Amino acid sequence: MQVIRDEKILDEYSILQLPTLLDTGHLLPEDHCLDPETNESVRLVDMITRIPTYTKRTRREADPEMVKVVDQRRSKFRKSAGIFISVSLVVTFLLGLTAWKWQQETRALTARLARAESECAEWKEKFHKVLFAAREVADGGFVRGRIILRDATGRRTALPGVKLCIYPRAQIESHLNARHETESLAGGTDSTRLAAHYLKGLPDALDSTSSDSDGRFELKVPEPGEYIVQTAIRSKKTGQLRLWFVRFDSNDPLNTPVDITESNGVQQFNPLLMIVDGR
Repeated sequence: MQVIRDEKILDEYSILQLPTLLDTGHLLPEDHCLDPETNESVRLVDMITRIPTYTKRTRREADPEMVKVVDQRRSKFRKSAGIFISVSLVVTFLLGLTAWKWQQETRALTARLARAESECAEWKEKFHKVLFAAREVADGGFVRGRIILRDATGRRTALPGVKLCIYPRAQIESHLNARHETESLAGGTDSTRLAAHYLKGLPDALDSTSSDSDGRFELKVPEPGEYIVQTAIRSKKTGQLRLWFVRFDSNDPLNTPVDITESNGVQQFNPLLMIVDGR
């Protein structure tokens, strides 16, 4: 039907389109249209009272173009949703597969590491036995070693004729603590005076010896336990006196032989730091 406003024809519309156009403001209630039954001019607001109750079917009949657009949008949405769900499922599956493979590889790696640790422990034990047999390890009741220091040119040189003594560890610790309490009586703070102070009053050694022409020495060990190899060397060039209190455990083959080097000499005159491991 034709819609008329101010005696001008606006357009032709289906009667079922009128409510929607009135609601949206495209048409006004004062607009008129021709009644198809009586062919008389009737206001739109009166005409829509004749429209039956709306259903989805009548709505589709009223505006098929709009319904077509809505259906297209719904179709696109369903298609997009289907693609999204499919991609999500594929991604989830791939992530799950990757996690499962990673878990399997982790378990296999953990098993290999456990076997490797076991093999390393076995090889370590074998190595210790071979090392103990190959190195110059003293017979039962003895500890051997060498004195090797750097000379003025920086070369490592064996020192012959150096006196060495062996003491129980506890005895040396007690002596050093006692001398530390009277350190103020050393007569100075230079290293030579302090070294002489800590050497003074050493108890009788369990055994003593002197290094041979190759710097080697051998000391008796009365029974298994922790001991201290003690020596003092004065530099011929500077006159500086250096001390060594080198600890070793006669039960540990890796602590023998006990070598006297720059690395295990006394660096600080503190009883807690003056005793150094032989290795």
